[in-house]
Amino acid sequence: MKRINDSERLSSYIMNHELNHYMHSNLQEISTLQSFEKNEHLIQSGEISDFLYFLVEGTVIVYSYASDTQNICINYASAMMPLGEASSLWGIEPKSSVKAATKCICICISLATYRNTLQQDVLFLQNTCRLLSTRLNTSITVANSLAESFDMRLAKFILENQKNDIFTFQLTTCAAILNISYRHLLRIIMQFREKDILEKFGNSYIIRDLNALKNLANYDY
Repeated sequence: MKRINDSERLSSYIMNHELNHYMHSNLQEISTLQSFEKNEHLIQSGEISDFLYFLVEGTVIVYSYASDTQNICINYASAMMPLGEASSLWGIEPKSSVKAATKCICICISLATYRNTLQQDVLFLQNTCRLLSTRLNTSITVANSLAESFDMRLAKFILENQKNDIFTFQLTTCAAILNISYRHLLRIIMQFREKDILEKFGNSYIIRDLNALKNLANYDY
């Protein structure tokens, strides 16, 4: 975690992500800008974080340990997403960890200084309740997806993260989110390419057969 001393950049993130509408408190005055390297933890299971985060750049993975050697991705988040509102804000030890899947930049609020301020901010609490409801439904969806085939999970993920029929998501991060090995992910993508569903283009993949991908996903995209 490294502080970025740039008030104009902080102000720009707040404005671009409309974070001034997220709470009554003046976010510019109570926050700092921090960067995290890939694989650096923002929150660790069993340790109450000193900060509430607003992710404004990059992707993080939320995971828990299935065993001493294996962890399961519960969710992932990209900008703009608050982190730590369900546990650290209330001084409760988190049951899951949050790790940077890419280099990340966060707006950080010190909970030692502003925990009471946030807990008394009605607009912030309303938005937090709405977010927690969304995350509860997402967690149920993720749990159900673990029973699906890898082909179906990957097809859904590509459809949900493509833009203009181009999938640019980093594959190592994709594998971690889908809870499959990187090697297995490459095998499935190769199968999609052999069926002319995907075509590799640099570090991206072009969707050549959208209907076939929808059929594999088995849902109405």
